[in-house]
Amino acid sequence: MFKHYRTFYTVLLLILLSMTIVMTMYTHIINTSLTTVQENIQANNLNRLRQLVNHVDNSVDQLSIQAISMEVNPTIKLLSAIDILDNYEQIKLRTEVENMINLHRFSQGWNNQISVYSHLINKWVGTTEITSPPEEENSTLVWTFNPSKERFETYRRNDDFTIRITFQKDNLEQIVNNAKIQNNHPFFVNSNHSVIIDNNSDKDFLQEKVLALSKSLTNREEGTEIITIDRTEYMVNFIRSKTLGWYLVDYLPLDVVLQPINQTRNIFYATCTILLIGSIITLIYLYRKVQVPIITMLKGVQSIRSGDYSYRINKKSNNEFDILYKNFNEMVEEIEELVERVYKEKVISREAMIKKLQAQINPHFLYNCLFFINNMNRLGNDEAVEAMTHNLAAYFRYSTRLDKPMTSLAKEIDVVENYLNIQQLRMERLKFEINIPDSMKSLVIPKLLIQPLVENSVVHGIENKQGAGFIRITGIIEDKLYRIIVEDNGKGMSQEDIQKLYERIHLPLDDKMGCALWNINQRMEIHYGNPAGIEITKSTLGGLCITLFWPNHNLEGGLPYVPIINS
Repeated sequence: MFKHYRTFYTVLLLILLSMTIVMTMYTHIINTSLTTVQENIQANNLNRLRQLVNHVDNSVDQLSIQAISMEVNPTIKLLSAIDILDNYEQIKLRTEVENMINLHRFSQGWNNQISVYSHLINKWVGTTEITSPPEEENSTLVWTFNPSKERFETYRRNDDFTIRITFQKDNLEQIVNNAKIQNNHPFFVNSNHSVIIDNNSDKDFLQEKVLALSKSLTNREEGTEIITIDRTEYMVNFIRSKTLGWYLVDYLPLDVVLQPINQTRNIFYATCTILLIGSIITLIYLYRKVQVPIITMLKGVQSIRSGDYSYRINKKSNNEFDILYKNFNEMVEEIEELVERVYKEKVISREAMIKKLQAQINPHFLYNCLFFINNMNRLGNDEAVEAMTHNLAAYFRYSTRLDKPMTSLAKEIDVVENYLNIQQLRMERLKFEINIPDSMKSLVIPKLLIQPLVENSVVHGIENKQGAGFIRITGIIEDKLYRIIVEDNGKGMSQEDIQKLYERIHLPLDDKMGCALWNINQRMEIHYGNPAGIEITKSTLGGLCITLFWPNHNLEGGLPYVPIINS
């Protein structure tokens, strides 16, 4: 048993050994540190600063969120139409906006000012100070400091109005004033060396610290620096506010904290060295016993995924991976047999489906033709009957050849043209136009793919419409698709009816399904896979526009596209 699971037990022993070393050393470090907790307050300074900065960022974020929420506020959005209101309605709207602004202002803990500038009337709402319009670049929620007014500002701009939110620096002064602990004197500083301090701090002394820290603060989010001022070393912790871009800085004399840290530092370095050596040994072992077999397994999986079902793993690891190798090879062998069997079954099923769908189309077209011949015979129009009979015979000679389900686009268009000629005999008001590029005529497509679309245009579009009828058939070659577009100037359909029809032709297979568009869509998907099918839109002629599309995979000379059979 141990032989089969020796990798597991070896790794387990290594982990237990590492944990024992870590816990032993960590316990010793904690016991040493507990005796000097009072002298090591600076160890918590960075966390304390982070909490203060998070509080500042959260408060500033809340103010920023106010601007976003006010932008979509229905009352504020009415400013976009203030220029069309009379004076009374403008005053009423401005009053409502000011009330809304006051509601937002007093919902925050900080002392803040919110103003809205209407670009339509060029006036500020919510402020009594005389101020110029906002600058064009002040359009995003970026907080900047205004030294002349000693406040922070941000703007939210759109085409109709600009929202400005400000707060005085005394909010930050209150924070640093409340954050003082014994010898700690936190303060805020920016890249221009401007400082925000508590009421009792020495500004000149802090300015000297800022100059000493100026290089360290560049492009750093947080950290700790040791600086020397008047031959006294200080441990300075700083962290950057993500919202304001200012740094919150705190300092403490180094001699207060250095002594216990020096005692534990060497122990920590020794522990790290031991852990590093142990980790290297563990990694080497895991690589040889675990990583290499996993790579072998992944290589096998990738080979199977790429379609190489003949791949087998012939390596031995002398551990439990050998069992996985054996099971993997057996599984791949079964998959290979299953894929071959399913592929053969799908080929047979596909051909049966094609013949079934084609058989549904032929009776549908025959019913319409026989009905037309009967009407022409009653009217004594022998020429129309003869023309219909001739074209009908040509059509069935073309469509009943089930041994050849594919044809050229040129032959398909000939059958469509014969059908339209027959309908022209029946309806003199019917006109049609066929524009197929010569390079498309040699393409190989399924039989009777276009004629049912033309028949739908005649029966459902032209026959139910008074006046002249027009049908246009167009072929288009794109980079990735071929398109055949059939459109008419018939009565058309509403967008809702078009959506319902589109959903209907994408329903699953049903023995009772008789919709010609559904049949055609199924044949397109069976023959070509994705992307292929039918698009239904409104035609610029006034009626309906139906587009057949399939991949542009045909080779020069009209060789048929061979669809991929998805598993």
